Amino acid sequence: MSPQLKRDRPLVAYSEIPPVRYYEHVATYMMKVLEERSIAVIVQRDTEVKLVKTLRHKSGLRRPIMVNRPSQIVQLARKGAVDIMFSVTKVREELPDVFVVDIKADKNVWIHQYNWYIFDIVVKIVKLSLEFAGINKMLVCFDGMNGYKIMTLFKVDELRSEVKERRDELMRLYSTYIEFLRDLAVRVVKRFRHMLQGLDLFSHMLISGNTILKIGLCRAPLSLHWSTKLVSLPVAKPVRDFAVTESLPSRVIECVHVYGDVIESAWVENSPRKFIDIAKRYSEGDFEILYRAKAQILSQVSREYTAPQAETHTRRVP
Repeated sequence: MSPQLKRDRPLVAYSEIPPVRYYEHVATYMMKVLEERSIAVIVQRDTEVKLVKTLRHKSGLRRPIMVNRPSQIVQLARKGAVDIMFSVTKVREELPDVFVVDIKADKNVWIHQYNWYIFDIVVKIVKLSLEFAGINKMLVCFDGMNGYKIMTLFKVDELRSEVKERRDELMRLYSTYIEFLRDLAVRVVKRFRHMLQGLDLFSHMLISGNTILKIGLCRAPLSLHWSTKLVSLPVAKPVRDFAVTESLPSRVIECVHVYGDVIESAWVENSPRKFIDIAKRYSEGDFEILYRAKAQILSQVSREYTAPQAETHTRRVP
């Protein structure tokens, strides 16, 4: 077991539904993402939490945790697992094939009058930038706490070919694309200053690649969040129409098959070739690609957002 997490006490001590019961309902729909990958779990005993990456086998050796069937997820929950994370790199592979963009915001964004529009615009910018890079399949998830993750799956054989099997080069390109995304977001969001009402958005919202660049583990879609006990929930509709209460475990299990369908349709391999080409060009100072992406994305976003109709929505605060 690793040392205790930075916040060693959950915000919510106990889930409204016991984790074992919850995972009995959702484990089947989690397998699509977890197959062929090692996982880590956050185990909670009373109010103490620890991150566990290996389990002791009959041989006495500790080995990475892997699950091959839903019942094994439930078994882990019986041993105290609350939160389930998967490796962004497949077993027996060197190159991470899952690219993850993290979008997190503090309370200044969450309590803002137009919080749902702000999140929706930023998520849309990220999605459109990935589509600009030839990525057609991606999964948007509310992270169960204070933001969203946008995940996309790449073809490993094409990654190998593009970076000559060099992990360090791929990580550099992933990092560069995150910088490209941030640059785009800052430029596009300027068009919506009226909506921000003086809020310096990117002092309170972070677009990062921490999951892929630093941690190497991503909370699995439909996993509980260890601290809030909300669900890491796939969001197929516009983020502005999403309410955090939808991620309550009791509500998720009522229509879990719908979320399973979202995962099934989104968790499809994409070609990374155009993505890598854009990252290389941006790293070499080719800003033409940035301006082209900005023009295309701004055109699409502007058509959808003219004047927000605040009175037709209610605030969505986690």
